[in-house]
Amino acid sequence: MKGKLYVSHFLTSWTDRVFEFACYLFIGDIFKTSLLLASIYGFSTTISAIIWSNWVGRMADSTSRLLFVRLTMLVQKSAIVASCVLFYIILAFNYRPYLLYSFIVVFGCMLKLAFIANNIAIEKDWVMVMTDGDTETMLTVMKRIDLFCKTMAPVMIGSLMAFGPSVGAIIIAVWNIMSVIIEYQLVFQTYKAFPRLASKNSDYRQSRIGEQAPLLNNPLQEQSGSSNTETGLPDQQHQAEHPVSFTEYIHHKIFPASLAAGMLYLTVLSFGGIMTSYLKIVGYSDWTLGLLRAVAGVAGIASTYILPYLSAKIGIIRAGVWALWFESAALVPVVLSFTAWGSQSPWGSVMLFGGMSVSRIGLWVFDISETMLMQQMVDNAQIGSISGWQHSLCNVFELSQFVLTAIVPDPNDFIIPATVSLGAVVAASISYTVFVKQERGHLFHIKKRL
Repeated sequence: MKGKLYVSHFLTSWTDRVFEFACYLFIGDIFKTSLLLASIYGFSTTISAIIWSNWVGRMADSTSRLLFVRLTMLVQKSAIVASCVLFYIILAFNYRPYLLYSFIVVFGCMLKLAFIANNIAIEKDWVMVMTDGDTETMLTVMKRIDLFCKTMAPVMIGSLMAFGPSVGAIIIAVWNIMSVIIEYQLVFQTYKAFPRLASKNSDYRQSRIGEQAPLLNNPLQEQSGSSNTETGLPDQQHQAEHPVSFTEYIHHKIFPASLAAGMLYLTVLSFGGIMTSYLKIVGYSDWTLGLLRAVAGVAGIASTYILPYLSAKIGIIRAGVWALWFESAALVPVVLSFTAWGSQSPWGSVMLFGGMSVSRIGLWVFDISETMLMQQMVDNAQIGSISGWQHSLCNVFELSQFVLTAIVPDPNDFIIPATVSLGAVVAASISYTVFVKQERGHLFHIKKRL
């Protein structure tokens, strides 16, 4: 029955990745002389996530699992369909573009929150219950699905745009209408197959994660904790009635790792909206951008095969620190490609696209590692609230990239936001290294010789 949740997750991830890439292409086709409207979209959706993410997390803690997931899917699909219809009207008839675009921004904010809510519910709650805490295999498969969608969706959109952006908008809308019907049934069948999902009072975390070094060094042999329904229920009810405050969040032992995850969002060194806009300005076509994103996605998919090997050899905690420093090193040639020497060198493009693609391996290995640690080290009744705070933190840093590029909007000065982005990744690596030191008491194994 896990397979049905995988299929549902694929449909959700595919529609999100398709619209994520297509949206900025639609905006570029409508407003061809300025990046201001694209910045407004990114800024607005990020602000909404900062303000409402923690509320979404609390809703995840207090609402029936099935009802909550179905609501997130309904809001996601409705927001995408409505946005595509408005994009079609603007593209086909040029009818009141600024007025309709303001509604598109509102729908974009709704979509952002719904995606966050679905992520919290499925990856940080359902998976934990369905696997009795042994989440590594299932999370790895789901991340592999995410990366496949992130890889192939831009290629499909790049091909679809050959028929015109208005045609692409209609096809995306129709796909989402069909998709939500299928997803509803798949989620319901999964819910019925795992009766534990009906109860929110059991804690399936792995017990004493912070104290059991051997378990952390070999997560494939970790044992799940008991449900603790007799002694744990009163405390969990108390936690559900008193959501985690920001002060409690920053004093939680997971915070340095959570902070590291957040700082990675302050970056223009990925194939996101800002980098896509920059590459379009310097002359790359939609098809080329889709293909380049696909190459980066393939590197990301490789990370889902690398993590199980690393976790078996060195443990989840150390896999994360290796991944972050690897990403930092891979992004150095990317920044150099924006220098006067790099831009004139025939190797400039190789440094840019090669470095960004390879860095995805480190990024996604860390992402999966941090997600697993969040599940293992946070109480079940608090996971929604703390995940909500982390999403808010991620969005604060994501918002910073829009502010940064607004301050330095000239493409000729792109090395400035690129350098700041590299600095953010290095800072994330340092923060997570501090977390490793706190949890393990040391960074390196030093074997004594007899």
